[in-house]
Amino acid sequence: MHLRSFGLLLGICFLSTGYTAKLPKNYEKTPVLIHLSALKQHDSIGFNMVRSLQELIYPKLLTGDLALWEGSDKKKIVGSQNFRALERNALLPFVSGNDLFIHEYWEIFNKSFSFDIQGFSFTGTTKAGKKINYGFVDIQDITNLLKSTTIPSNASGSAELSYWNALQSKQYYFHLVQFGNNNFKTNPRSSLQLQYQAMQDPSINRELFKIPPIKHIKYKVLAPDINSNIENKNIYIIFTETVNKNKQTILNNTESGHFQTIIFLPWEIDQISILEKWTKYKNIPFQELLAIELLIDKHLITLSSKQLEELGIAINLQSLEEYLSEKRFTFLLEDINTQEIAPQQSETYYKTLLTNPWNKIIN
Repeated sequence: MHLRSFGLLLGICFLSTGYTAKLPKNYEKTPVLIHLSALKQHDSIGFNMVRSLQELIYPKLLTGDLALWEGSDKKKIVGSQNFRALERNALLPFVSGNDLFIHEYWEIFNKSFSFDIQGFSFTGTTKAGKKINYGFVDIQDITNLLKSTTIPSNASGSAELSYWNALQSKQYYFHLVQFGNNNFKTNPRSSLQLQYQAMQDPSINRELFKIPPIKHIKYKVLAPDINSNIENKNIYIIFTETVNKNKQTILNNTESGHFQTIIFLPWEIDQISILEKWTKYKNIPFQELLAIELLIDKHLITLSSKQLEELGIAINLQSLEEYLSEKRFTFLLEDINTQEIAPQQSETYYKTLLTNPWNKIIN
């Protein structure tokens, strides 16, 4: 369930039951604990914070390059050997765990909500069904990593979203499990009400990160030997001519010695894939060329937009970027963001990109 839908449901629930609790109008920075389930993250969010965060830090936990503490009090280090031992006894690998706990501080002051993240706790289950407490990771130890790394995103998400900004967006589904010393055992409903007040109450202001609508699109221009579109034939002819006239550009762009072995032979292009960045302006997709991948003699070469501009490629008296944006050739989508698109789904996904809201590319 999406967070907004969850909030609306809570509001309806409170109104329909007639139940009201006396919530504090203001509270100073209060330690809270929220729980995220990997299985409850909706596709429209675009990312799965639980799985992605586990995958991001896992290599560093294995090597011990990232401190893993027994608890948020940071009194004792778990250590990489103990971490490995815990995982060996687990029912599922660490990266496939379902549960993530985020330690935060919440504050409401002058009808404005703000929060700070303290760190993350990770749990699992043994093969015998007992709980595993892997430990706690301090936010300060991975802040730079979170800010500099893009979170994997499906077709409904944003392609250029860092882990840090994904966390600051609060768009993921979560449940408040502790507020100060209150673990809600005597009054579970107050958890829902405090969460609704902080995240959904229209009388409260909150400056959460707004996720920009950006897509990275990769598509394959079908080769003329499998497609009769004259535009496809023209593209392959022009790129083949350009590559053979500018072999040094290719040689400068690869560490492989393969192209030196065929330097005096004609180069044939087996496949052309285009990488583009799509943004929206007045609800109209705007396409920006990022790079082109060429498969030559079964070896991949990537040319950046700057390199392509220097080559001065023109097709039908149009600049390369302008020509590609019109999509008069036949192509198959390969990826939207980090989601791979099956060939038989290419046309459906492309039409959806042009017609649907961009957080509803996956239905």
